[in-house]
Amino acid sequence: MDFKENNADCLNRIILHVDLDSFFATAAQQANPGLRKKPVGIVKAKGRSCIIAASKEAKKYGVKTGSSVFEAKKLCPSIILVSAEFEKYEDITYRFIEICQKYSPICEVFSLDECFIDITDTEKLWGNALSIALDIQERLAGEIGDYLTCSVGISHNRLLAKLASTCAKPDGIFYLDQKSTFEALDKAALTDVCGIGFGLYRRLVSLGIGDFKTLRTSSLKFLYKHFGPFWSEHLYNLARGIDNSPVIPAEDIPEAKSVGRTYTTHRNLYKKEEIERLMRNLCEEASEKARKMNLCGRYVGLALRGDEKSFYGHKTLKTYIDDGKMLFTICQVIFENWTGKYIRFCGVTLSQLVKNEYRSMPLFPEDQQRKNLITAVDKINDNFGTYTIFPGQLLKTEIIRPEVTGYFGDKKFRPNFLRNS
Repeated sequence: MDFKENNADCLNRIILHVDLDSFFATAAQQANPGLRKKPVGIVKAKGRSCIIAASKEAKKYGVKTGSSVFEAKKLCPSIILVSAEFEKYEDITYRFIEICQKYSPICEVFSLDECFIDITDTEKLWGNALSIALDIQERLAGEIGDYLTCSVGISHNRLLAKLASTCAKPDGIFYLDQKSTFEALDKAALTDVCGIGFGLYRRLVSLGIGDFKTLRTSSLKFLYKHFGPFWSEHLYNLARGIDNSPVIPAEDIPEAKSVGRTYTTHRNLYKKEEIERLMRNLCEEASEKARKMNLCGRYVGLALRGDEKSFYGHKTLKTYIDDGKMLFTICQVIFENWTGKYIRFCGVTLSQLVKNEYRSMPLFPEDQQRKNLITAVDKINDNFGTYTIFPGQLLKTEIIRPEVTGYFGDKKFRPNFLRNS
């Protein structure tokens, strides 16, 4: 396969990656001027042990997303911990997206704080790519908040545009052309680019491949032997900055391939009852997300991490489900194979999804009654608030509530990052 030839048509594109700097932390500083220019760490809730976002000031001390609160305080004793307020973040996200969409109809919402914009056909309307980037930064400060900043990467594909925005942080603009591609990749870590997760990274390191320069010297035959047809081509292209994927507007995003929920606990869970309550909560979350998207699935996955052990089990069903109780029952069966002493992380996934209208109608009266019950509970919770009615198993439990909804209310917006969340 001639990768250069495949990439030729994409070299004339102009793509921006706009990334809000230290989003959650900066949003807190924007709302509370007393936090500005101070090291801030955002946590999901009081008592949680993980930093989900760090301010620019905290990052200077080495505090990162994913750092434990203990580590963060050791690195930065003056750090201020603030509970996340996701409703505020959603409002900023909407306004941020509205700004980005003004420059091109081809605007992809990649996460709460980042967008890809293909300005190939609209650049001349605004002058040039640099003018657009500067305008976005100015409008962000003027229309949303003077303390909010963004970094903008400019290149001819999504991969390099995102890498360029990383080089621009914070509050900068960076243009990455074809000639500078290898230099930029060789300065980056393998995990700095989209497409290489921790599992794939560990596999590469075990083969002696710890950076892009080494990856680029690996033959396609070698990569095929160790990673198979898809991942070998994917890694070969990444090492050369090749990315032919289009920017996908929200209305063109395909239906979700899976829905799921994960949670990291603030303490070790040893008791089976505690673990199952957490599991039930996540099953309710995942199944509700599927129902809101009018989807059901037949592949159930359960992931657990604890005392230096990781576990993933799955079951493929003959029928499609969107019921939290049924999902939990299957997860209980999978959980029987867990041999660890405790857990700190749990994740539930429902995949192989289809539209609800394609599933067979309930044959037995009790199944129809269960379906009607779920519909009634969903309506009550929609009208009076999440978990107005919930399973009795979750009584006397701190219920994990959703931080981000699939569609953010009635607005027609489904971020790209929700496709496989």
